[in-house]
Amino acid sequence: MASDYGDDAGEKMIEDFARFGERMGERAMYDRARRMRSAFENATAATRGAAGEGDAREKPAEWAKLDMAEFQEIEDYAGIKEIIEAKLRAYAVDSAWFVEPATGREHLLFRVADAREVWLSFDELSRETDAACERAAAELAKREAREAAGARDERPLEARARQARAAASALEAEGATTRAPSRGPRVQEVRAR
Repeated sequence: MASDYGDDAGEKMIEDFARFGERMGERAMYDRARRMRSAFENATAATRGAAGEGDAREKPAEWAKLDMAEFQEIEDYAGIKEIIEAKLRAYAVDSAWFVEPATGREHLLFRVADAREVWLSFDELSRETDAACERAAAELAKREAREAAGARDERPLEARARQARAAASALEAEGATTRAPSRGPRVQEVRAR
């Protein structure tokens, strides 16, 4: 279940992969997962050094930024941002998004004091990616099997039989009170040659 992750990010990731897999196919979904995992791992490494960097004589920076270019190259970047935001919310990280007007590159801005929580968030996302992709693939397979079976009724045979008997009894009772319209003999015109 998505609740195994303990936050919205896992559920959003599974939904994102399932939606992407339906639209683009299973192979593309696995490729997307591989690229996302790599981007999460790189973001983890990039944010680990954000805390404590800088000259001791200088006033330490209050905010750090993470370049999201690698994520922007992955299709449906908006869905990835939602996953990241959900994970950062789970860690109570105060963050913002900033797009450079000249280049269009986007950055995740976060407080240097929250750097540890940010890299832990990305580290968890990188570890959860493969499992979320596998679950999405399993959901897609189940969905396809149901569609192939013509939305077969999954209830036990006894329950389906009970419903069928009740429906038949209702039809019999209805037939006793209403009469089917009667038709007279149908005259058919026959032409001779």
